[in-house]
Parts: sequence; structure tokens; C-alpha cells
Amino acid sequence: MPVSRYRLRFSKREALRFISHHDLMRVFELALRRSGLRVAHTQGFNPHPKVSFALALPLGVESLDEIVDIDFEHDDEAPAPETIIAQLGAVMPNGLTLLEGEIGTGRPQVIAIEYECELPQDYTDLQGLQARLAAFKASESHPFSRDRGKGKSPRSLDARAFTERASLHGRRLTMRLKHGQEGGMKPSDLLQVLQLDPNRHLVTKTRTILAELPADTDDKSE
Repeated sequence: MPVSRYRLRFSKREALRFISHHDLMRVFELALRRSGLRVAHTQGFNPHPKVSFALALPLGVESLDEIVDIDFEHDDEAPAPETIIAQLGAVMPNGLTLLEGEIGTGRPQVIAIEYECELPQDYTDLQGLQARLAAFKASESHPFSRDRGKGKSPRSLDARAFTERASLHGRRLTMRLKHGQEGGMKPSDLLQVLQLDPNRHLVTKTRTILAELPADTDDKSE
């Protein structure tokens, strides 16, 4: 039976920003069952739906632009992405909205992520923040160490090297952080570098930027 891969973009907002990546996978698996769509499954003793997310979203972060690849079985002609979105979107929970889709090739390779953080009205150190941001952007490197919890060694990285751009417009801090095969930097890392408490300032992921991949890089191993 023919199988086509669909690359869907979706938003994850409101209370759903507090669910883990594992729970998000369960949300999609349950929605796929309810939708009646013929999702393709892996082979073997424990088959599971062919669903692959571009990245795991940090807990507590809202997103306007997440990406998931789903393989669907179909008859001779593949359904239009709009048909998939309408049928699957109808059974999604509140806070998760399918935005657009296309026929996907290969695996999504994320090269950068954009975020924004709206500072609350009671934050009064805008001039100091602007100065710290300017000094950070002018630096050649900025070592940063993130605690990864009990039993794990801290992760050390160069925050400046991962920050493609960052700016402050009024109370809105925007940032574009690089991402590669070795991973990336969390927006909370940059907040800490700028002496902002990541637990007090809501961050929203606004855009996921993918590398352009040639069509013949599709994963044939499944």
C-alpha cells in the first residue's frame, strides 16, 4: 500500500505548554486513532505509529510553530495536506491547533529557533537589560553552564556562539538561537545570561527554521 509522509506545523498553547514531550506523543497517537486516518506503523513485535517530531519543546514554553512528520497509508492518490489537517485537527484537544501541512521528504533538520519574551509591567530595569544585551552581543564568547539535575554533569556551552541574534523592543525580547546536530541552547539559558529569572518570564516559541534538504535524502531504513 502506498505511504506518504506529511509534514505538519502546529501550535501548542495554554495549559498544553505544561505537558511533557512524552505526553504530547500520546496526544497525537490518540488523535490519530480517533481521526480514522490510516497512519503507517513500524514493523516488528511492537509496532507503533510513524510519528516523528522535529524537536522536543521545553516544558512550560508555548509554541506557535511546532513540526511533526506523520506517515499515512493511502490508495493510489495521496490525500491533500488540507484533508489530513481537517480530519486530524477535528479531534485535537484545546490548545493544540494544526496550522498547515505539506508532503514531506527526508527528516526535518532544524537549524535555528526563534523565541520572544514579553516582560511584565513590573519589570523596571529595561535600561540595564539593554546594556547587558549590548555587552553580550559585543562579546566574542560567553561561557555558560546549565545544571541538568541530580546525577548528571552540567552542560557547558558558549551562549554567544548559539545566539544568532537577539534584540529588545520596548518590553519584548526576541531571540534567534542556532541549532545543530549537537543540539542547541534553551531560551531560558539566554534569560539567565541576561540576568532574567526564567521562572518569572513567559517565553513563546514563534518560529522553527528548517534546512532545505534535497528530495533524495528520505530515510529508507524504516
